[in-house]
Amino acid sequence: MIGPVYQTERLLLTMTSPQLAGRVADYYRRNRTFLTPFEPMREDAFFSEAGQRPLLLEEQRDVLSDRGYRFYIARREAPEEIIGLTSLGQIVRRAFQSCFLGYKLDQRFLRRGYMTEAVRETVRIAFEELDLHRIEANIMPRNLASLGVARKAGFYEEGLALKYLQINGVWEDHIHMVIRSDLEK
Repeated sequence: MIGPVYQTERLLLTMTSPQLAGRVADYYRRNRTFLTPFEPMREDAFFSEAGQRPLLLEEQRDVLSDRGYRFYIARREAPEEIIGLTSLGQIVRRAFQSCFLGYKLDQRFLRRGYMTEAVRETVRIAFEELDLHRIEANIMPRNLASLGVARKAGFYEEGLALKYLQINGVWEDHIHMVIRSDLEK
C-alpha cells in the first residue's frame, strides 16, 4: 500500500512504499548522468526496479521506527511520474529533536520552484507533524541551485564542514545549513 500523500499547490509528495519501486527506478535511470556529480557511487542494480525494492522496504522500516521519512515528488498534473524526492533522515529524538534534510529533482524540472515548494512542505511536516525542532542540510559549495533552495525555504548557514561526505568517490566539503522550528514562522 502506498503511504500518505501530501499536496501542495503544484505537487504531490508520497511517503515511501515498495510499490513505488518501478517509478523510483525510472526516475534514477532518467537522471543517472545528471545526479552522478552529487551522489555516492552507485552499482548498476541501483537503477533497476529489483534494486530499488529493498531500499524502499528499508525506508519503510525507517518510517515505522521514526528514524526517517522519504517523500517522492510528482506533479499534480502527472501523478504517476516521480520527478524528485525529499527526505528527513537520521532523526534523533529526546532533547535534540533533529534530523537531516535531503532533496533532489529531475533535471527536466529545474528552476521552476518545484524543489523549493517540496522542501517547504517537508519542513512543515517535520515541524508540525513530527514535532522536530531542528533540520540540517549539508550542501556542496558548488551546488548553487541547492543552496538557493535551502535559503528560499528559510535555512541559514552555520558553517563549513570540510571533507564531510564522499560524493562520487571524492570527499567533498559541505556548507552546513539549518532551520529551526522557533525561526520558521
